[in-house]
Amino acid sequence: MQGRTRCPYCNKNVVVEVPDGATGIQRTTCPNCGMHIKVDVNGGSHEKREEESPIHPLVKDTRSNKPTIAGIFLIIVFLLGIIMGVSLLLSEKEALQGNGIYEGAVVDVEHNPIEDASIYLMDEGLKVKIAETDAEGYFSINLSSGKHRILIEKEGYISKNVSIGVFPIKSIFRERFVLEKGEGEEKERSITAFAIDILPMMAVAIIIISIPSLIGGIFCFMRKYRIIAVVGAVFGIFSVGFFIGTVLSIVALILILMSKEDFGRV
Repeated sequence: MQGRTRCPYCNKNVVVEVPDGATGIQRTTCPNCGMHIKVDVNGGSHEKREEESPIHPLVKDTRSNKPTIAGIFLIIVFLLGIIMGVSLLLSEKEALQGNGIYEGAVVDVEHNPIEDASIYLMDEGLKVKIAETDAEGYFSINLSSGKHRILIEKEGYISKNVSIGVFPIKSIFRERFVLEKGEGEEKERSITAFAIDILPMMAVAIIIISIPSLIGGIFCFMRKYRIIAVVGAVFGIFSVGFFIGTVLSIVALILILMSKEDFGRV
């Protein structure tokens, strides 16, 4: 059965369909904007002319505010990502100011800890002993943020000349260095040093990954194409945004997935 009604979303007079013989409140879809709407079928004669059809719009707006909240969160995620990326890009030196604690572990080829291995700082052509490994092979050193070079020595083992990176926070993991028996010295670059080298590229990546969050937020406000909003929220999770952005993106994604009926097209 067809009848005319006015869509409360696009405010257009449209022809909608409900099951033949239906009465009371029925759910249907606006053919103009694709939004899900409810109509009140008063049970009148099906033989009336189309303009006198017994289908009338339900006065109550059934939309929830979940997409709007998700859109606000995604816009915030976009702004946080841009601020973080630009800050890292323009203030790389400032971002690495201060001191940090670097932790490592020294083991042999069989992964047994090496005790009393000497750790030397090799910056500016100087060789200064700054630490020794403990019984578990661990060492911890306090250095200024940035890249440094250390030398790991133990009698009977090939020395390691390692480029490391120190951040102005306590190390969240210990880098492991494997010493082989023998003589001589070999160079190595640690993961932390690599991270400092790619810091500018990471900043650009954060900016680029933040852009889909903006697009997803816009479609949340429009309440159309839910899949685009979902993709924007997923990208927002990886944009970091001072870590707050990741949390907000997860919340936004949950809200979008919970509000299927509020989006016109899926």
